[in-house]
Amino acid sequence: MKVYVSARLPEEALDLLRRHAEVVGAEGMAEAEAAIVFNITREELARMPKLKFIQVVTAGLDHLPWQDIPPHVLVAGNAGANADAVAEFAVAMALASLKRIVFYDRRMKAGDYGRSRPVPMLRGRKAAVLGLGEIGQRTARILAQLGAEVWGFSRRMREGPWRFTDSLEEALRGALVAVCALPLNRHTRGLVRYEHLASMDPEGVFVNVGRAEVVDREAALRILKERPGFTFASDVWWGRNDFARDSEIISLPNAVATPWVAGGYGSEEVWRRMGLEAVENFLRWARGEPPRNIADRSDYV
Repeated sequence: MKVYVSARLPEEALDLLRRHAEVVGAEGMAEAEAAIVFNITREELARMPKLKFIQVVTAGLDHLPWQDIPPHVLVAGNAGANADAVAEFAVAMALASLKRIVFYDRRMKAGDYGRSRPVPMLRGRKAAVLGLGEIGQRTARILAQLGAEVWGFSRRMREGPWRFTDSLEEALRGALVAVCALPLNRHTRGLVRYEHLASMDPEGVFVNVGRAEVVDREAALRILKERPGFTFASDVWWGRNDFARDSEIISLPNAVATPWVAGGYGSEEVWRRMGLEAVENFLRWARGEPPRNIADRSDYV
């Protein structure tokens, strides 16, 4: 079987792939039945008439040209490959904000050594996790280990050390900490609005490691300006990699910003795991076994 590979894969993953399939580039893509990619263009799709399966190396699938992917082609994401890295980052971001580490660090660097804000405890307080995929579940388990009363929000029932709800309002109401790990699709775009953020604890922390567009941008800006004690901490931005487009929010004193690094940016171990899991999932499909993380087209088209 020929598989078109445009993603940069670790050598270990490529070696595994070459033992079971013929790897081709642009010159052989017309014969490829499968593709392993970070992204794929409509031009590439047009040149692969035999395509049956697309394996995306990343977890998110919102960047794909769904209108151009033939309905018979299966598309698989790579959810879980970097879930530990993102979950660790989300909890670290929440705690650094909640424990006022970021706040006091900025103050002391500016020469202000006073103590002006209390440092709350998370134990026994409500923490909401939005999205109970691999990242959300691992985040929720860490928060539960820290003693938080964890609420998990998802469209589909998931059991675990959290109180499940399919009501976003119920999940966020009174929460001291919220972590958004939702994917971006037609169901989640603009899902988190001003009234949801305003229902949280006034000194609360909202962390986003999912996709920026899940949160209404104007709602985030408004809550930050109205509530100086509220923190909006995000690794994902509406301008995607053009971070300057979101400078109005990033520059606010109660915003905590990182440049899309939660997934283990630069980590050899994370890159190795993502590459191997992408190849192993392709091999499941090639053997006729059910592959993991098959996308539901109706979420995107």
